[in-house]
This record gives sequence, C-alpha cells and structure tokens, in this order.
Amino acid sequence: MYSKLQTSLYMVAFLTTVHQQQLVQAFSMSMSQSQPSKSTVTLSQTQEMTKPKVWNNYKKTLIEAGVLDLQKSRPIGIQAINIRSSAENSMRGHENSGSNDESSKSLITSKIIHFQRHGQGYHNLLGDVVRASGQDINIDDPNPEANPFVKPEIQDSPLTFQGRTEATSRRYEASVLSPQLIVVSPLVRAIQTALLTFTDHIYVNEEGNEKEKIQLIAHEGCREQLGLLTCNKALPLSQTKNDYPEVDFSLVTHDEDDHLWNKYDTRESPIDEANRAYDFLTNFIMEREEEEMAVVCHSAWLFSVCNAVIDCGGDDSLESWFATGEIRSCRVSFYQQ
Repeated sequence: MYSKLQTSLYMVAFLTTVHQQQLVQAFSMSMSQSQPSKSTVTLSQTQEMTKPKVWNNYKKTLIEAGVLDLQKSRPIGIQAINIRSSAENSMRGHENSGSNDESSKSLITSKIIHFQRHGQGYHNLLGDVVRASGQDINIDDPNPEANPFVKPEIQDSPLTFQGRTEATSRRYEASVLSPQLIVVSPLVRAIQTALLTFTDHIYVNEEGNEKEKIQLIAHEGCREQLGLLTCNKALPLSQTKNDYPEVDFSLVTHDEDDHLWNKYDTRESPIDEANRAYDFLTNFIMEREEEEMAVVCHSAWLFSVCNAVIDCGGDDSLESWFATGEIRSCRVSFYQQ
C-alpha cells in the first residue's frame, strides 16, 4: 500500500498526462504557424531576455491604469519588508530605507507570508517556444492562431516536467519555514506546486506516520488574472476536488464552468485584479489567526500585489517579477489609515 504522501506525489507527477495529447497538439499548431527566425535563440535565452521587459511593461500598465494611486485611498494600508533583506541589512547595521514607517500608523496586525509562484506550466513553455521562434505575442489577441495563451487545449495548464522539478527543488527551502497554513490558488499548477514544495509540512516522512496536517485552503482571491486567457480558466471544480483531496475547496465558488473567468470578455482589468487581491489580503489573510503562512499563486497576481496593493518601499527584491517556483518571505503589516 502506498502512503498518502506517495499517492499525492504520484498524482502530481502523472496527472499531467490527462492534458498531454491536447497540449502536444497545441505545441504542434503553434510551431507550424510560427515563422523561422533569422537568428537562433534558445528558450533559456528568450526567458532571460523577456523577464525584465515583461515586468517593466506591466508596471507601466499599472501606472497608466491608476492602480498605484489606490494604496493611499484604501482604509487599510499594507506594508511589507523582505525578511531576508531586512536581516542582511540589520547585520550590516543599516535600517530599512523604504517607506515602511510603523511608528506613524496604527498597526492592526502583522503576518509572516511566504509568497511562491508556481513552477513552469505548459502555457509558460508554449509561450517560450513561440517567442524563441521569433514570433511576438499580443496577449490581448483573442485569436488562438496568434495568441497561444487563449488556445482551448491549455485550459488550467498543469506543470511541465521542468515545473515539477522547480517545485521540488524548493522543498528544502520550504522545509525550514514554519507556515501554519498553506493557501493556494485553485488552479492546478499552483496546487501541484504547493504539494511538491511544502510536502514536509503536510506529512512526516519518518516511520510513515502522519503528523498534524497543515491545512491547505484554495482561495479565488489569489488566482491569476480572470478572463480571456484560457490557461487561467479553471477546470470543472468537481474534477479538481477529486484529483486533489488534500485541499480544502470550501471557499472556492467557480463551480463547473468557471463563471468567475467567463464574466470577462477581455482580461480582468488591473483595477479589478488589485481590488480582488486587496479583498483577499484584508478580509481573509489579515483575519486569520495564523501568524505565518504560505501563499502559492501566480506571477501577474504577485506583481500586482507587490506593486499596487502592498507598499514594498521600493524594494526591488519584492517588487520585481517572480521567477517560476520562486519563494519570497516577507513580514506583511496591516495598518488603519
């Protein structure tokens, strides 16, 4: 008989095959539509070249949408300090130079939050393949022949082999953390990442005995941008519940056809996304009794949170785009403004 831990890990490793034929078809179609590039560019080179460009462009989008101005008008202010950077600065005898001035505000509560982006998903790989072929992607184009992220075959795309490797490689880093709760996006790639990275907080490996299980809760508030992009449309909830019985889905409301995603004809606006994240942080995270938790979610959501919802004091170690599988630990403080 397999232990629950073994069963969970095998499910994460092999559930990808459910999507396999459709994903292969999507790759083939995209490659046949792509024009050959005049120069040879590897996938890794493409990833390194596009990361700074992507997040700089998205920050410009947030600024133009007026999302950054919302921080000052909200009743509850949220500030964050990178724990690692703060510790290093303290060792050097420096104070944090950001805008995190706790003395002038009325503190409500503080939490230690370990934010993690999911490992590489098939939609990430598909985008890298298309860009490496020399084709630009307009992420707002609804045409699946031009925009790989709206292809129906990549709905709720799971982790690739590389994505599972990235999540597993963070296992030791996560094992020395002390989360009392793990919150996950209800999308498959985030759930798979959490189960692989935070395995040591779910089950005990020694003697095959379970320890007290840390609760895994799925929450719509930390899922990726709603609307248009099929990779962000959730699978039927009954299917995901059946595949991942370790996760508490009692707060998830998207049901069988993901009505939350369907209500948008285009991508969720930056303001709507920021408001959804603010509501998640102030009405769920802030109100929880746990003092330390992990939140496993997505890159655009994290970028919006760290630039438009939480005041990170200009700390690039928090405000920059998350790499796949990356964990950032910070102390998040909530203030009455």
